[in-house]
Amino acid sequence: MIFPDDVELAIALYMADHALPRHRAIEKLVKAELEKTGHLPGGEGRPPEIIDGRPSADYVQYRSYLEGDG
Repeated sequence: MIFPDDVELAIALYMADHALPRHRAIEKLVKAELEKTGHLPGGEGRPPEIIDGRPSADYVQYRSYLEGDG
C-alpha cells in the first residue's frame, strides 16, 4: 500500500520510534483509530451516551434537553 509522501514519512517515523516493521506499524495505527472511534471493540470506543450519533435518554441528565425544551 502506498500513501502520500507526508503519510509515508509519518509511518517511517512511527516505525523508527517503535522499532516496528511497516506492516505492523500500519496495523497498530489503524487499529488505534478504529478503537478510538468505536468501530473496533477493545478500546473505549464510542461513549455509551451516544447511540446512532444522538444522545441517549438513558444517559442524559435532563430529559428536557432531548425534548428541546431547554
